[in-house]
Amino acid sequence: MINDMNLRTILFSLAVAAVTAACAPKATPLKTCIFPGDYPDPTILRDGNDFYMTHSSFTYFPALLVWHSTDLVHWEPVSRAVEDGDYSIFAPDICKVDGKFYIYYPTSKGENYVVTADRPEGPWSAPVKLDVGGIDPGHVVAEDGNRYLYTNNGFVTPLTPDGLAAAGRPKKVYDGWKFPEEWETEGFWLESPKLFKRGDWYYLVTAEGGTAGPPTSHMVVVARSKSALGPWENSPHNPLVHTYSADEFWWSKGHGTLIDDAAGNWYVLGRSTIIESVEWTADGWPVLVEKDGAKWEQNGLQGDYSYLRDYDNPLLWAKWHAGFDDGTLMTTTAVDESYEINAKFSVPEGGKAGLYLFYNEEAYFGQAGESPELAVRIRNERNTASVWIKADDGDWVLAQEGVDVSGYHHNNFKGFFALRPAYLLRGGAKLLEFKYKPL
Repeated sequence: MINDMNLRTILFSLAVAAVTAACAPKATPLKTCIFPGDYPDPTILRDGNDFYMTHSSFTYFPALLVWHSTDLVHWEPVSRAVEDGDYSIFAPDICKVDGKFYIYYPTSKGENYVVTADRPEGPWSAPVKLDVGGIDPGHVVAEDGNRYLYTNNGFVTPLTPDGLAAAGRPKKVYDGWKFPEEWETEGFWLESPKLFKRGDWYYLVTAEGGTAGPPTSHMVVVARSKSALGPWENSPHNPLVHTYSADEFWWSKGHGTLIDDAAGNWYVLGRSTIIESVEWTADGWPVLVEKDGAKWEQNGLQGDYSYLRDYDNPLLWAKWHAGFDDGTLMTTTAVDESYEINAKFSVPEGGKAGLYLFYNEEAYFGQAGESPELAVRIRNERNTASVWIKADDGDWVLAQEGVDVSGYHHNNFKGFFALRPAYLLRGGAKLLEFKYKPL
């Protein structure tokens, strides 16, 4: 969902570009959002005319929902790559090497794993633990054909030819770009290395400034080298993506990835899945075509987002790994700033069911009950929430009204989660119906 509380923690940017004017005509400047809601830290792969994307999935399992598109605007979910785990997953990297697909991902335990598949639709392998520390892995095949894994703070670790194990110790090869000291950020935090090759140059795209904190924290910076291992030269146009003022529509934009399409156009993907046109300079640096972030006020949300509102699709649901109220809590992502959710349940004797807006066990809003025929309705109007409950053949009863949930975000409760629609099942209770309506 899009609101002030999770703009600070989950927003990221996807920029679309034509190649240099010498190679192709400039595209019409484009600003639109393709994944509003809790879809942070996207990583993207092009395979021919097909694009595949996945995001941080944190403590919701099955994890790492993989999406497919042929136009970068309309998407469909095709698989989940990790069945279960006792950790939080964030900032993955999806890639294809020698016909096999890989997703490298870090966990809240300071470990890095990889899963593999012959096709993005799965099945995906069991996770393989790598002897690699750090977070936010970024895979690259070097000029000599060897494979490497970058992690935060500018470190790189050699991998075995199959990409499933470390082949040496990490080495620091990049110090990042020094942004002005007067900028208001969470800290330096050199993270999310993503790499690609264009012409004779390897490009390293990283995040700096922190993923939470002030709205102007996060940014995307670019460096390049003739070798995948450096030395790295920072772009004179850094940062490529940044929120300069809290007055802008999107906050905390970072975690960037550059990618091309089959026609030779280039794109940059960042923490908030939005598309902005960029172009390449004559000397080979990517820059935004339109840098005025305030213009998002006019068209920050576009499209019908039907692919994100198909709540009958089980791939859009994942369970809260720790459980809640001794039951199973299933969560999904809201697309809109204001919306209404309705759920109907069948509850056996000794069971319980409920409907919530859920951040974590300390920050949630909703209602549960034990009536055999139970219905719950929640309206969230720009972070002011109300809940009604109906038992058996009775009337709707207002249980809570006008509750402010705007503070249910990372800066208050940590965890990098979002306030999600969720339903609880306990003791054999069943969900009969779930409906979502934008307001």
